[in-house]
Amino acid sequence: MIPLKLHFLSVLLAFSLAAVPALAEEPRALPVFDGWSVDCSNTGLCTASSFVRAQSIWLDLRVIHDWPADAQPLIRMTTNTGLNADGAIEITVDGTVIEQLPVAQLKEIQASIEVPAGFRPIGGEGFWYPTGPASQMLLQAMKTGGSMVVRLPVNPEPVEIVVNTTGLTSAFQWMDDRQNRTGTQAALTDPGDETPADAPNAIAIPSPDVLPPAVAARWDNGRFCSDIDPGIFAGLDAVLAQLQENATLYLLPCGAPTAYNTPYIALLANPDGKVSQLHFARMSENGPVATDLLYNVRWHPKTRQLESLFRGSGLGECGVWNRWTWHGGNFALTEEAASTACTGEATPLASWTTTWPPQPRAEE
Repeated sequence: MIPLKLHFLSVLLAFSLAAVPALAEEPRALPVFDGWSVDCSNTGLCTASSFVRAQSIWLDLRVIHDWPADAQPLIRMTTNTGLNADGAIEITVDGTVIEQLPVAQLKEIQASIEVPAGFRPIGGEGFWYPTGPASQMLLQAMKTGGSMVVRLPVNPEPVEIVVNTTGLTSAFQWMDDRQNRTGTQAALTDPGDETPADAPNAIAIPSPDVLPPAVAARWDNGRFCSDIDPGIFAGLDAVLAQLQENATLYLLPCGAPTAYNTPYIALLANPDGKVSQLHFARMSENGPVATDLLYNVRWHPKTRQLESLFRGSGLGECGVWNRWTWHGGNFALTEEAASTACTGEATPLASWTTTWPPQPRAEE
């Protein structure tokens, strides 16, 4: 007789590895459009960013669009050098001066801007650009222009950093599609007449203190997941997502991050107060197995897909990558890829060996 626990595991794996309806699968890695990287946090907040270096000074420029229907785009500038408090940041697009912002004025503006949940700033001296019409005017100039120059007031001489804006429209189109805003009044590019709705989203969990008691108890069960500094927890993109009327997903970090990886667990809560820890199918050399620990998770609210990436090194050229899709009762393993060669040479995730679904064997 098969023990009950093993029987449950076999049923779970059979369900999780079953054939699922075909989806328009996204690439394993996020795209880059002429120097503009795009990404979305687990909450559904999306960002287009350009990182440019001029000798020893760099500028990180980001356009952030949160998921609420009425969210306005925000612009964030961060640099690794201190700016002259008496100087001004000058922004020019295709030779036309768009803005001259005194550093002192910028610093005053920061307190009036509510930082959206899910935004993770890069280290350095960061400034939010003035919101509303000022941001819209700059974004319009950036979309129609080809080159943007940001002149930073650095002692002893100002530094000019050139930002290529030709990929920005494509980056915005990607963000609009991810947030279901294409053709709406809230679209970043080619807005239409349709009234915007909230983008697909999850709710940020900034602190363990806000967890329901049953969820908190399950989170701390067995693995000492709660052994993590609250300040670290706040920056790890923990979320809750409503999967269906009777199922709420909690993605929570489990213990402190290591050098390359942040472990997570996934909990499923029901309206009756029951909370269970989810197990996920993955492949091993000996066949399918179940795991309850995920790494560096990404949640995609639009497709209800969950990704895990275990890095075998700091460069990330080796490890295991998984994607699961929610199917109304559990997560099915949609795709898995692995790279065992930790060579120290960059290896794109797209070129990792597919270990699920099974690949056709080459004809002998």
